[in-house]
Amino acid sequence: MGSSIPDPAAGPAAPGGRPSRLGAVDPRSTVSPGPSRTARRGHRLLAAALAVTLVAGASACGGDDDAAPADGGPGSSAAEGTDALEPEVTVDPGPAPVVDLIDAGEGERRVLAYAPSREPSVVAITRSANSRTEVPGAEPRTDDTPAQTLTVEGRSEPDVDGAQRATVTAREFTSVDELRNAQFSTAPGFTVTWTRSADGIVRELSLAAPSGATDAARAGVEITANAVSDATVAFPTEEIGVGARWTVTRRIDDAVAPTRVTTYELVDVDGDVATVRSSTTAPDPAGTLAAPAPDGGPGVTLDVESYEVDGSGELVVDLRAPVPVAGTTESSTRAVYVDPDSGRRTTYDEDSVLQFRSVD
Repeated sequence: MGSSIPDPAAGPAAPGGRPSRLGAVDPRSTVSPGPSRTARRGHRLLAAALAVTLVAGASACGGDDDAAPADGGPGSSAAEGTDALEPEVTVDPGPAPVVDLIDAGEGERRVLAYAPSREPSVVAITRSANSRTEVPGAEPRTDDTPAQTLTVEGRSEPDVDGAQRATVTAREFTSVDELRNAQFSTAPGFTVTWTRSADGIVRELSLAAPSGATDAARAGVEITANAVSDATVAFPTEEIGVGARWTVTRRIDDAVAPTRVTTYELVDVDGDVATVRSSTTAPDPAGTLAAPAPDGGPGVTLDVESYEVDGSGELVVDLRAPVPVAGTTESSTRAVYVDPDSGRRTTYDEDSVLQFRSVD
């Protein structure tokens, strides 16, 4: 059975990298040949998948996982992914979040602000995820992303108005899955730049792909870059000390619960290195989910029986590095939807993990 949220490395895709098994249902906005913000459209894609399931029922989707790798096999060298870069593509990071200080903490206090790098840093960013959609009487729809690691080298440089340009270049992109490994072999040379305020609010995300990069490599790097954007710690503009607590409220593309509230706690600070613990919730979910019909007809409206988002993590943030240098964040979504006409209940579970590790 096909995936509820498409994975670009999992099987055949229509032109532009969009999975053909969703047919005409593709609520993503795409910029060709650049990124499509797949990671930020997950719940819109979920709505489409639910509509397919509820309206059309279970359908055969065989052969998706047997696709041959595109442009590059296991023996491909990293040099093949370091072609000349295409023009940079800018991705809208969405509305700026709101930062509210709850407790300034104890002991010595100071304003924690990102600053230019003294030297380049190399960090391995590992992402894994899985999701599952179940409807009574139908096979579950699953999507699994085995652990894939993007190793980047980069630094932060001054930008206008006190902002920083945090730029990294992909050294290597690997997966524990052999097919993905082959598809990702063209990623080296890919550059990602986050333009962020001194307090860490990401103003802009831009990507430049090697001209020979496969669709799977482009999508994989973009999804990881968006995940890093979401994991970037935004600090209060006030002075804070150990034990400080603050919230960061973001608006995201989620049709049921478009607000995410992350509560941070400053666990330790040593010079330019801060250790931060976090927890994330999605307050005030909507009572209904509107899903586009797979055949282009009238949409489907589902009742939301329950919708829970839970995130947690601990990151080591070097204020002079482009990305966190250590730590892990985890996120889970548990949702139950009911078709008011048939009474059928659809459950959706999604889990993801993002890890950072400094490389000597």
